[in-house]
Amino acid sequence: FSDGTPESKVTLSMAKILKDKLLAAGYDVLMIRESDDVQLDNIARTVIANNTSDCHIALHWDSTTNNKGAFYMSVPSNQSYRNMEPVKSHWEQHNALGASLVAGLKSAGVKIFSNGAMEMDLTQTSFSTIPSVDIELGDKASDHSSATLDTLADGLLAGINQYFGY
Repeated sequence: FSDGTPESKVTLSMAKILKDKLLAAGYDVLMIRESDDVQLDNIARTVIANNTSDCHIALHWDSTTNNKGAFYMSVPSNQSYRNMEPVKSHWEQHNALGASLVAGLKSAGVKIFSNGAMEMDLTQTSFSTIPSVDIELGDKASDHSSATLDTLADGLLAGINQYFGY
């Protein structure tokens, strides 16, 4: 972040706040990482999520520095990519989860970048067999105070509730 705080530190704080809100709402939560010393690549994280979860949400902040707002990494609209398995069977779920998260964030008053989606070929969605999304909650210039993280968690919870029909 602009103040020198590492993204990994803010992401972990964000994940813990969201975890508490999800547990309070009755969800089961598996954290892929609960400390700074976890060394798993994206394939390992995806395999763990595929084998244990109903969805996979990776929290991030973009590397830009203009406070552009939140968005999710959508599955590219390239037909040859969308025709490969497991992408073919799951890309609509990935994008629906991302759209629900963005809608929830928007309802919480969070700034949204463009239409809320940016196409990106990611390991996470290329190999996921469950709804999976990388959500960028802002960028290096974004506020990452406790109050802001709480607002982001409220928005994400609203989006998760929308996706699962609660």
